[in-house]
Amino acid sequence: MKKLMLNYNSPWSPMICISLLSVMLTIIVIIKKMYWCSNNQNSWLWLFFNLLLMLIIVLFWFRDCSRETITGTINDDKTCSTKLGMIFFLLSEAFFFLSFFWLFTSSVLTPDLSFWPPSNLKMPSFIGAPSLNTILLVTSSATVTLSHFEKDMKNSLSHIWLIFTLILSFLFMLVQYMEYLSLPFSFTSGVAGSIFFMATGFHGMHVILGSLILFGCLVMMSYRGYTNLSMLSYELGIWYWHFVDAIWLMLYTIFYCWGH
Repeated sequence: MKKLMLNYNSPWSPMICISLLSVMLTIIVIIKKMYWCSNNQNSWLWLFFNLLLMLIIVLFWFRDCSRETITGTINDDKTCSTKLGMIFFLLSEAFFFLSFFWLFTSSVLTPDLSFWPPSNLKMPSFIGAPSLNTILLVTSSATVTLSHFEKDMKNSLSHIWLIFTLILSFLFMLVQYMEYLSLPFSFTSGVAGSIFFMATGFHGMHVILGSLILFGCLVMMSYRGYTNLSMLSYELGIWYWHFVDAIWLMLYTIFYCWGH
């Protein structure tokens, strides 16, 4: 019997972990300096450098995954381990957002001044931009599912549905940015303001990352890099997008509907 050797000597996973740690530490430094009204210019430059480095690492990682998909070197064992790793990654991300939900719920149920919301803070209503963003993300989740279905059916409409998904994600980010500009409070407006911007801001970063992943899948699809037997990165990208959609529904329910 021939012994199967799997090559997992990829440098990208530890490199992305180190880069992500540097990003989180830089964000903590920026938050501290914001409260102390210190100069944040160098910290913002370092954050931009780390985010750019993360993007480069992700691109190289996606390049290697694309090569494995095109050459067909991904076997069943590697597919199973990759999907299992993605599941654990999504679970860790879910617990990350759970900390924000827990902190916000605790602030609402046991406020410092015995009433909610604080007099100097008016939480945004669920009517308007939040509801529009909910419709956009739920619709994008449906279009990316249709894209996957059409790909399974060997239909050329798959990439069109994926383009619709990317357009909806761009509209979501645009509406979110416009909402930030119209909010009557800032990141330094107490605990509630900090939690709101941290939770929605990190979700926005996940939307950007998910959009980049789906864009990479669109490029692969355009160059016929996917087959019905080898669509691992495409499927994992769809998993991630559904996760982003689910997190937003929880944000919408807890922060906008119940918190308001």
